[in-house]
Amino acid sequence: MSTITIHTENEKQISLLKELKISFEISKEKHLTDWQKDKILKGISDICEGKFSSRESVSAKAGKCLG
Repeated sequence: MSTITIHTENEKQISLLKELKISFEISKEKHLTDWQKDKILKGISDICEGKFSSRESVSAKAGKCLG
């Protein structure tokens, strides 16, 4: 058995799967991929280490670039 993730946009698409007699289950959960989890943990680590910029400092730098 293979697992395929299908992202449907409406109920009609789900009905088509039923008509094709494709076995499926519906899940509303959103799962993070490993790379997404790694990026989140890296971001948390950076914040804990003080490696971030405030909104104000980023706006000021952007303002200088855009003149």
